[in-house]
Amino acid sequence: MHKKLRLELKLLLLLVDFIVISALFYYFLFFRYDYLYQSWTWNTLIQMFDDQYKAYFLLLVCWVLISEFTNLYGSARFVRFIYYISRSLYQLLLFSFILYTVSGIKSESLFTNKQSILFVGILGLYIIASRTFIFYFNKAYFKKGYNSKNLIIVGNNDNTSVVTNLIHERKNFGLILREVFDRDNLQLSDVTDYLAEHKIDYAYICLGSNMDNAMIQKLSELFEDHYITVGFIPDTSQEITNSMDFMYLDSFPIQTYKKYPLDNSFNQILKRLFDVLFSLLMLVLVLWWLLPLLAVVLLITQGYPIIFVQRRNGLNGKEFDCYKFRTMRADRHNNRKPTEKNDPRVTKFGKILRVTSLDELPQFFNVLKGDMSVVGPRPHMVSENESYSEVIKRYALRHYVKPGITGLAQIRGYRGAIECNEDMEMRIRTDIYYVRNWSFLLDMYIIYRTVRLMIVGDENAI
Repeated sequence: MHKKLRLELKLLLLLVDFIVISALFYYFLFFRYDYLYQSWTWNTLIQMFDDQYKAYFLLLVCWVLISEFTNLYGSARFVRFIYYISRSLYQLLLFSFILYTVSGIKSESLFTNKQSILFVGILGLYIIASRTFIFYFNKAYFKKGYNSKNLIIVGNNDNTSVVTNLIHERKNFGLILREVFDRDNLQLSDVTDYLAEHKIDYAYICLGSNMDNAMIQKLSELFEDHYITVGFIPDTSQEITNSMDFMYLDSFPIQTYKKYPLDNSFNQILKRLFDVLFSLLMLVLVLWWLLPLLAVVLLITQGYPIIFVQRRNGLNGKEFDCYKFRTMRADRHNNRKPTEKNDPRVTKFGKILRVTSLDELPQFFNVLKGDMSVVGPRPHMVSENESYSEVIKRYALRHYVKPGITGLAQIRGYRGAIECNEDMEMRIRTDIYYVRNWSFLLDMYIIYRTVRLMIVGDENAI
């Protein structure tokens, strides 16, 4: 899709949004001042516009300005649904603040509180419904092969195969991998000749390959000269570059560590407040009767003890006592030996608890104590922490947030037996993604998927 057509579609979507906002504005304005406006006529509409045109245009201008901040009209090609919707919710939240402010500063409120809530509610339903439709329509459109973008990859490193596999498996990205230049002694002329014969939209350069910095710089300039979007595939050893930001000393750039979302004090308070409220709600609605019931069944089928306490690593690697219902027979290796597939130590009732994740319910008390969060990377045994931190790079990043009762890796299927380092590496990669991209909406999505898995059962549970 050409840039001109893409711009026209964005303007069309903006126009539709304006029509919806305008319709809501004048609909509620008519009923707000029903003693002035007697019937729906063109003259009435003109009169309403003449009376409130300043507030009307201010709201439209604010909508556009906010959309620049939230990237509401940005591309959805590489964006996950959860983030595509989250920017719509941020747009709605900020616009609601403007709407209430504009209404409140007038000598007589523009809308009543009830009308303002209805205005925002209807607008919110429209925004979520329209963006959901657009997102899935685009993905289906790309998957059919329409509006595909041509991609080349230059170089080769530890992550190249991961990216190429994603492109081949996920057709809804709308990317076609045309060529991989991974041969030794690659010459700039090889790429130049290829670009002369093929239309390329994206070029990914592999960092940490056999190319020096001078070659990477020349390639970047070549791609930019051909109006190609340049991306970089980090090598495992250079993955830290994803966490770097820039500050400037006068005009000289200095790289600094980028703050993670949960480094923000407001986000920390929001997450902790949700953890406490959600845990108390679970205690009041479910745990007060379910925990004693499960405890009685465990006592009858397995005997004492009911609760299994294990030392695990939490925030900043600090050890804490993690609570679980005991699902294994007594064994002196339980505290150091990870659970295996078809592990003979797991009891029959313990297997049921594990498949449904009910064995994790006592960890809500860990959440109330502040050792854990409802959502976060799952805490590993101390012995696992010690062994995998030595062989998996960036492993410690998962400890930048509190461990969770459930997490992104668990709903993605990276749960259960660890048969090789690659299994753990995929789990850690997903945990690191969560740390770097946390949002409240992402936590809600993970909780929803977790409840769904508890109902249907998780085949990866052991």
